[in-house]
Amino acid sequence: MTHWQIVVRLLKFMKPLNGIMVLSTFARAVKLLMQVALIAFAAAGVSMYVAAPTSDTLWRIGGMLAFYAFLLGLFNYIETYTGHYVAFRLLAMLRNEFYDRMEPLAPAGTAELRTGDAVSRVINDCERVEPFYAHTIAPAICALVVPGILLWYLAHFHHPLYAWTLAPFLAFMVFVLPLITTVLGAQGGEQWRAKQGQVNAFLTDSLQGIRDTVAFGFGERRRQQAWTIGEDLKRGQDHLTRADAFQRGCTEMVVAAAAVAMVWVSWGLVLDGAIDPLRTVPVVVAVALTSFYATIGLNNVVNDYRVSIISARRLWELMDQQPAVTDPADAVPATLQPSIALRNVSFAYKAGAAPVLADISLDIQPGQHVAIVGTSGAGKSTIANLLLRFWDPQQGTVAIGGVDLRRLRLDELRNLIAVVSQRNYIFNSTIGDNIRMGRPGASQAEVEQAARRANLAEWIASLPQGYDTPVGEMGSKVSGGQRQRIAIARALLKDAPILILDEATSNLDVETEREVNAAIHELARGRTVLTIAHRLSTVRTASEILVLEQGRIAERGTHAELLRRNGVYARIFELQQDEVDARLDGAVVPA
Repeated sequence: MTHWQIVVRLLKFMKPLNGIMVLSTFARAVKLLMQVALIAFAAAGVSMYVAAPTSDTLWRIGGMLAFYAFLLGLFNYIETYTGHYVAFRLLAMLRNEFYDRMEPLAPAGTAELRTGDAVSRVINDCERVEPFYAHTIAPAICALVVPGILLWYLAHFHHPLYAWTLAPFLAFMVFVLPLITTVLGAQGGEQWRAKQGQVNAFLTDSLQGIRDTVAFGFGERRRQQAWTIGEDLKRGQDHLTRADAFQRGCTEMVVAAAAVAMVWVSWGLVLDGAIDPLRTVPVVVAVALTSFYATIGLNNVVNDYRVSIISARRLWELMDQQPAVTDPADAVPATLQPSIALRNVSFAYKAGAAPVLADISLDIQPGQHVAIVGTSGAGKSTIANLLLRFWDPQQGTVAIGGVDLRRLRLDELRNLIAVVSQRNYIFNSTIGDNIRMGRPGASQAEVEQAARRANLAEWIASLPQGYDTPVGEMGSKVSGGQRQRIAIARALLKDAPILILDEATSNLDVETEREVNAAIHELARGRTVLTIAHRLSTVRTASEILVLEQGRIAERGTHAELLRRNGVYARIFELQQDEVDARLDGAVVPA
C-alpha cells in the first residue's frame, strides 16, 4: 500500500465525522487568527496610547484585548473538544474494525503472529493513528489558510512589500522544511515501529515464561537479548530525534530571519515615507512573528503524520489479509444430523510443504464414538481443525450430515461442535463467565447445572466468591484439572450434537484424569464423539479407532482387533504399558 493510498483510506474512514472535523478546523483557524490579533493589537495599543494617553484609550485597549482573549479561549476549547472527539470516536471504530477483521483470520492468518506484536498493533499502532485526526488534518489545513489570510492583510492594509518579504519564509516552513524532515526521519520511523512490535512481543514472552527463565538460569541470556533488541529500537529513535532536532533548529532560525527581514523592509519604507513607523512597524513585526504560530505546529504535525502513516500501514497489512475460509454465497441451512465424513482429504498448512494429511477417509455415524490415535505430529489435531473449518483441505471434502462444510455458514457450523482440548483457553474473568462462554445467554441455573455435570459444583461451593471467583490471567489461579472441567462445563452448556476431544486428559495426574474422564463420560452421552488422543488408555471403548502415521491411516478397528493384528497400535500400546509399569515400580521414564 502506497503512502497516498494510506492517506486516502484514513480520510475515507473519517467520512461519518466530516462535519465535526470541519468545525474543528474552522475553530483552529479562528483561534490562530485571534492569537495574532491579540499580540498585534497589543502592539498597536502602545501606538494608540502614545497618540492619545488617556484613560479612555486604556479602557478601549483593555476591552479589545479582553474580547480577543475571550474569543481565543472559546475557539481553543471548541477546537480541542471537537478534534479529540473525532479522534477518539475514530480510534474506537478502528479498534472494533481491527477485531472484526482479525476474528475471521484466526487461526490460519494469525498462526505465525507473535502475541506481543499483535498487542502492539491493536494498542500502540491504533493509538498512533489517533494523532492523524486530532493533530494533523486541522493543523495542516490551517498552516496553508492562516498564513494566506495574514499575507493578504499585510499587503492590503499596510504595504505589499511586507507580504512579498514574509511569503518565502512561510513557504519554506510550510512546504520545504516538512519535506526535508520527512526524508530524514522516514527510515528511522519504519525501523522504530517495527522494532517496537518486536520489543512488545519479547516482553510478552519474557513475562509469560518468567518462571522457566528463572528455573533454568536463562535470565542473563534473556537480558542480553533484551539489550540487543533495545539497541535496535534506539537506532530507529535516533533517526527520529535527529530529524526533530533539525526541524526545531531550522524553525528558530527562519523565524528570527523573518523578523530581521521585516524590520529591514520597514526601515526602507520609513525612509521613503511610505509608512508611519509608530503605527505600522510594531503591528507588522508582531503579525510577522505570530504568523509562524500556524506553521510551527507543523513540527509536531510532521512527526505525528509520519508515525500515523507507519502505524496505519502496519494495521492494514494485517487487517487486509484474506481469511483462509469465508462464508459461502449460497449457504445451505446447517443440518442437525450429526454425522461426519471425510473423503480423500489431503492437506498441508503451507503451499508447497509436505502434506500433514494424505488421502484420509472416515465416517462417523450419529451417536458413534470414533478415536484417532498416533504419535505426535501424525496429523491428529489437523483433522479437528478441518472439522471446525479453520482451514479447508487442498483435496477432498469434509462433510457433516452429508453437506460439504464449505456450503455451511461458519457460525452455524461451529454451533454444531463443542471442543475440549489440552489447551483450553481460560479468560481472565470469573468461573461463571468462563463457563457461560459455551452459551452467552444462559441463565445462572443453567450454568450451575453444567458445573454439576462436570463435577465442579462441590469445588465452586467451597470458594468464598463461588461462581464470581476470578480465575486469573490464562487461568493461573486454577489447577489443570479444574481448567479442564471448566472447559467440559462450557461444552455441556453449549449442548452441541458433535463433540471433539483433543488430548483432553493429557498432562493430568492419574487421580485428576479419573475425575475428568468421569465428566467427559457425562458430556459424551448421546453425542457424536471424535476423540483425538496420544494415550491409548483413553480410547479403549471407542467403536472404531484410526491409527495415523505420517498423515495416513495405517490401521483401523476396535481396540481388541488392533491388538490382535500386532501392528502399529499394538506396538504403541505395549510401549505405553511399559511406561505405566515403570511408574508403578517407582522408575523414572523419559516422556
